Amino acid sequence: MPRVLAAFVLASTSAAWADGLPSGVGQPVLPPDVQEAASHAKKLSQAFRAIARHASPSVVSIEVRPDVRPVGGMVRMRGMQVPVPMMVPQAVPQGVGTGFIVSKDGHVVTNNHVVRVGGSIMVRTNDGREARADLVGTDVETDLAVLKVDLADLQPIAFGDSDAAEVGDWVIALGAPFGLRDSVTAGIISAKGRQVGLSPLENYLQTDATINPGNSGGPLVDMDGRVVGINTAIESRSGGSDGIGFAIPSNMAKDVVDSIIAGGAPARGFLGIQMQPLTPDVAAGTGFRGSGVVVADVVAGGPADRAGLRAGDIIVKVNGDATPNMMRVTRAIRMCKPGADCDVEIVRAGDAMTVSAKLEDTPSVPVAAGRAAPRVVVPGRFRGQP
Repeated sequence: MPRVLAAFVLASTSAAWADGLPSGVGQPVLPPDVQEAASHAKKLSQAFRAIARHASPSVVSIEVRPDVRPVGGMVRMRGMQVPVPMMVPQAVPQGVGTGFIVSKDGHVVTNNHVVRVGGSIMVRTNDGREARADLVGTDVETDLAVLKVDLADLQPIAFGDSDAAEVGDWVIALGAPFGLRDSVTAGIISAKGRQVGLSPLENYLQTDATINPGNSGGPLVDMDGRVVGINTAIESRSGGSDGIGFAIPSNMAKDVVDSIIAGGAPARGFLGIQMQPLTPDVAAGTGFRGSGVVVADVVAGGPADRAGLRAGDIIVKVNGDATPNMMRVTRAIRMCKPGADCDVEIVRAGDAMTVSAKLEDTPSVPVAAGRAAPRVVVPGRFRGQP
């Protein structure tokens, strides 16, 4: 029986090919209802192609090449050991990642952890040009860095509104995973406001668009062709993509980038309090039911002190946003501008109230090339920067 079927298939195929190889061009091969459904997928493919063509010229690959340092050596001359300087490459790790152009005069945004190893920063554009980049500035708290390259005819890409992005929206990640330049992947925004313990100010967009080592610093682009996130971290059991990636929201990144380009550190608010978690025991002692953070101490003469905050107050919201943990409070305060009025909703002795504090300025956390970025490793999985 198998031989008869095989002969039938062969004979049928030979008859079909009697007039040459079938091309299928112009001949519908799917039922009409399936063709209609497929047409929607084709339109989405057309959109992805158009966005990739628009965004790709703005994406660059980045390689940090460690400096070659002099190391003393010995050679034998006329029977004597004579010390001479030698130039050998040191065992310094290389940083490899992605960035994107944000100005025609050559400003490039990437992650701080891509360039932190120090050395010569080389940037390669989509059209194959390579140039050395200068490090304009970094911000360790958001893991952002700005570079500057001296190249003509650069095509910048614009920031979008990450606050307007919704869970389920299509996004496209561009970059150089594992050094494979000009790679494009697509997915959706899986969640917003993720905190994974890598940065004190993190408020990540989560995406299932494939992100791998080498994608760090690359853009996460919405369907309007604008950057809504900077790909920064992954959570994985293997060290590669498991469909969980994290991106810095564009609205957070833009303020930091603008400050660095202007020559200053990002201005961040200072409230002047020390905090402690609201444990079940503490909550039971106060009779409070809910989530929040306890004010452990108030800096004398600081904004919180002037506003009337006291030790023992439970902070439940800052500027209308819930603050269930200390990281949320820290981010809410530090992302406000110095001099701004900050509304802090508290519970004191069972009574709810709101106080307004005028924030002061606090220095940005400095970072130098070579400083390690945070990474968390837990059993069975990896969470860190790709």
